[in-house]
Amino acid sequence: MKNVIITGANSGLGFETAKKIAKDKDYRVILACRNDEKAKQAMADITAATGNENTDAMKLDVSLLSSVRKFAEEYIEKYGTVNVLINNAGISSMRESGTTAEGFEVVFATNYLGHFLLTLLLLPHFSDVGRIINITSDMHNPPGGIEWQGVEYLAYKAMADRRRYAYSKLCAIYFTHKLDEILKSRESSVTVNSFNPGFMAATNFSGGHADKLRSFAVKTTMPERYGELGSSSDALTRIATEEGFSKVSGEYFDRSVNTKRSSDLSYVKENGEELWAKSLEYCGIKGY
Repeated sequence: MKNVIITGANSGLGFETAKKIAKDKDYRVILACRNDEKAKQAMADITAATGNENTDAMKLDVSLLSSVRKFAEEYIEKYGTVNVLINNAGISSMRESGTTAEGFEVVFATNYLGHFLLTLLLLPHFSDVGRIINITSDMHNPPGGIEWQGVEYLAYKAMADRRRYAYSKLCAIYFTHKLDEILKSRESSVTVNSFNPGFMAATNFSGGHADKLRSFAVKTTMPERYGELGSSSDALTRIATEEGFSKVSGEYFDRSVNTKRSSDLSYVKENGEELWAKSLEYCGIKGY
């Protein structure tokens, strides 16, 4: 039985991907979600749709490092091994603001830092050919671009910055590049990649079907940013499970199983090094 953890899997991309992976009964899908009620309903819906009873819902609020640590401990005790980790949970800077109970800017903590900690806590328990997929966004390079502001700014001072979401998704790519470098230096067969699903109107994150006007505007004026929930979840499922992707690592997948180069800023090595060092400090992790 292969274990797949998907954060934020009670709706949207996470849910659709979980349902598609669960069609193969060789996979156990763990929905790691903040809302217990919604997660249990999603689990029931997936079981009903696929007939796969090897699904589970576990409590995880990625915005809180304490919750991440508790989840990791409970997961390791319960299942032991991770085959696939999809770091999918995310929030929009247009809907969320402020700091977490632990003092971090909430978008940075939810979209990046919690997943950083989760990945490193689980990494020793990955199967030999495990896969990590960080959900990012083409908005890591928004219209007009962004400039690196430093990690301390992003972690603590960016509450009023409308670009918070873009920075958090840029951080996910820096994380992918640095972790890939470390895994290869250790001759590990575990892979890590970034995946951009595109702007998907048919999700709660983007406003759902009530946001049809915005969806139409993005689809017609910026087709390079638009994504369909069906095709993006298909691609994510394939990258997570198909043998052909078992040795692909350090790449940026763009709304499909095709890779491309992410923004020039995302390859600035010193920014990624700063982010890695500060993230280890924030999470209290040593040995990397």
